[in-house]
Amino acid sequence: MKNEDFDKSPILAQSNIITSARYELTKMEKNLLYLAMREMKPTDLPGQLYYVSITELQHRTGDEIKYDRLRDVTKKMLGRVLEADLPGGDLLQTHFFSSVRYLKGTGTLEIGVDPTIRPFYGYLKSHFTTFQLDLAITLNSIYAKRLYEIFSMYKNLPDKSFRISLAAIKLQLGLIDNATGKEKYTLYADFKANVLKPAEEINTATDLAFTYREIKRGRKVVELEFTIIYTPKTTEIDYNEQETALFGRMVNEFKLRKDQAVLAIKAHGSAEIAKRLYQVQLRQKNGEIQNLGSYTAGILGVK
Repeated sequence: MKNEDFDKSPILAQSNIITSARYELTKMEKNLLYLAMREMKPTDLPGQLYYVSITELQHRTGDEIKYDRLRDVTKKMLGRVLEADLPGGDLLQTHFFSSVRYLKGTGTLEIGVDPTIRPFYGYLKSHFTTFQLDLAITLNSIYAKRLYEIFSMYKNLPDKSFRISLAAIKLQLGLIDNATGKEKYTLYADFKANVLKPAEEINTATDLAFTYREIKRGRKVVELEFTIIYTPKTTEIDYNEQETALFGRMVNEFKLRKDQAVLAIKAHGSAEIAKRLYQVQLRQKNGEIQNLGSYTAGILGVK
């Protein structure tokens, strides 16, 4: 499929609660989460599943992803814990993914999202963060990815400067273990070299740029004051993003079997599938369809 057939880059959205949460993910785990986030909405029904193309993940990141490595990555991610402060003072501890299923022969992961965290993803009425998938996924440093999300909270505010204690930003980035108190990069010089310096790729690779000022108590840096500069940047979707999104729609919304969805993508282009699904939606609204899955399969010729 040609690039001009695609829409503009999708915008990912999540609650500020997630943006400010405390957790540790690797670069690969974060990229998996980004692709799963693409279809998440706070109104999704319980049990909703999301689909990630392994081929798309490789294409977008330039990484060769071997099965054994990916299996290890998803296994570890199922155990990752997020801690978030909720309105009212409650502390939430939860996981990102509740399950990962490898769909044999499709190059696709079927991902279940923890039901406690799922309502915090997608466009909300207020207090949410948005950022571009195409820009976030190409950042090389995991700390650049996390800081890009944090900085994105401020991009549309009149005051784009904020202060945060060094201890707080380390907690957000997963550099301090709450259980043991063990800290990574105890020396500020190491934190600056391994976190802030690599994160400067944000300035050249995204729609944001940042500067920071060190605030000291005596000779010790205790706070950082960040200033954010926002320059809207448009990117084009590439590769098979639409196919992955359509796969999820056909299974979740139109009740096709997974093998039928695969056949439909092989038989038709994304534009043709979207056109036929729209026709199905119109007939469903008019009450003309009794069995949605069977009817959709017939329309797409994948019975």
